[in-house]
Amino acid sequence: MTPEIDAIDVTSGKRITGKFRIGLALSGGGFRASIFHLGVIRRLEELGIMKDVDTISSVSGGSIIAAYYVCEMETRLRQVEPRLWRDTKTRVEIFETIARDFLKAVDHNLRTRALIFTPFFHPILFVKTLVMKAFRSGARSELIQREYDKWFYDRDTIDQLPSVTPERSKESKDTAPVLQGPQIILNTTSLLTGERVSFSREPNSGITEMKRSNKNSLPLSRIVGASSGVPVLFPPTHVYGDMLVDGGVADNQGIEALLSAEQPLGHATPQILLVSDASGQLEAIHTISTGETDVFLRVNDILQFQVRSKLIDRLVQWKVDQPASRYFAFTHLFLNLKDRGVSNRLPSEMIPGVARIRTDLDQFSFVERDALMYHGYTLIDAQIQKYCPPLMAAYPVANTPPLVAPPLFSAWERKNTEKRDRIRKELEAGAKKVFLLRSLKKYPRCVGLVFAGWIAAWVGALYVFFGQYTTPLELTQSWIEHALSGITSGWIGGALDGLLLYARLPDRTPLIQGIANLLGAGALAALAGYVLAFPVYLSVRYLVMHADRQNYRDLTGKDPTTCWQPEPVAE
Repeated sequence: MTPEIDAIDVTSGKRITGKFRIGLALSGGGFRASIFHLGVIRRLEELGIMKDVDTISSVSGGSIIAAYYVCEMETRLRQVEPRLWRDTKTRVEIFETIARDFLKAVDHNLRTRALIFTPFFHPILFVKTLVMKAFRSGARSELIQREYDKWFYDRDTIDQLPSVTPERSKESKDTAPVLQGPQIILNTTSLLTGERVSFSREPNSGITEMKRSNKNSLPLSRIVGASSGVPVLFPPTHVYGDMLVDGGVADNQGIEALLSAEQPLGHATPQILLVSDASGQLEAIHTISTGETDVFLRVNDILQFQVRSKLIDRLVQWKVDQPASRYFAFTHLFLNLKDRGVSNRLPSEMIPGVARIRTDLDQFSFVERDALMYHGYTLIDAQIQKYCPPLMAAYPVANTPPLVAPPLFSAWERKNTEKRDRIRKELEAGAKKVFLLRSLKKYPRCVGLVFAGWIAAWVGALYVFFGQYTTPLELTQSWIEHALSGITSGWIGGALDGLLLYARLPDRTPLIQGIANLLGAGALAALAGYVLAFPVYLSVRYLVMHADRQNYRDLTGKDPTTCWQPEPVAE
């Protein structure tokens, strides 16, 4: 239900009246973005705004949480009495259960399951990719989409997204409550046309819909997978003859879909836009390597920065065109509320660490989760108060709960310098993308012992495979001798035959044998290391989760299973 407003804008002195449509944009940025958006959504639920959001436009990591959250909220609301569907306290309690379940799923490290240890988690599909070419090209995308299905969507289709049918009029005799939700726009990018391609649930409750194809039957995991399919890391997803990649290529903030005049279902452009941007910010650097890879990555960052800047310019112009009836609140990871003297905020020294946390699909520590959620939670509250007076009029602060904080950022903990330094250092470690290296930096002793065990086991496996050699030195010497003898024979044979270096088969045989020995031994050694790495990964994952849990207890004195059961923030 769109809120009705009749109040005075304190900034302009003008009266604000009428109904306002509310749009929410959730940016990309992997699970970092998903967790940051959870904090934003929590505060919107506490303020009573989330139930009145008309449209959610999402990209990549934003699509993961948007689709999951709205589907779960509708499912769980149906388990309570209809009179509580719009009750703020009920919705906040449901939010906590949804957030807890989502974070448990994130703990399974989806990227590693889908891309690194595929043979152990998806053996059938792995075999198919080896023997059937049809599965090979898009295997990585299908793997991550299966993980989404397993942990988030449970074979849901687009049809499980909320209904956006307008509520029945007051004059209607049928006064039964209607459970509806925001329109979800899942944004992708077409690799063929370069245009943004969006997917939304279409009404399908009448006979007229029989005259068109049912796009609502598309699996939700497939569309979300396309929306979060980072190019190169994941191959394009084929949908209706198009090749779709990450929506962030065209618009990583999700703004364009809200500003576009041609929205699904003919919805008008919302008059209040809330933008949650967890995509990071281009940072100036002093120098850069001239290597091709480094230059390419930097150029790509600059291009994304320019696209984002143009979208922000368009958003600002949208506001300027109708300043009396359009408002927006923009949050981003580097936004520091210290500049406004706000006390309820993430400490300034922790903001760079949070903003640089990896944009990945692996597991996140309890400290990383609380920091990301709390940052988004406080930012959206401050931005709404400053830039969206209509919302402040429609949802008075006096009628909403005060800001709350996880135990990690309670008033007492924020005064403890030693603990603040520990939190900052852990957040800085979160920038490392490789899970095992990140774990080794955080917990060098226990993880180092596991690594040492892996090396010992690997050496033992090599000894078993090449037991006929008494020492590794003899093994290496034998490989080198085979290779050198083959190369020498090849060159001699080539000299005798002029320019035809490998013309005679007898002269080629020693060379081929030497190279084959080296390649075969290398492949066998790599396979042994890979197979042994799987139990090492499981052991490190268990140890790190246990260590993260203990670290959280040391910092807060509380169990991290209730890490998002916040406490009131002291003013």
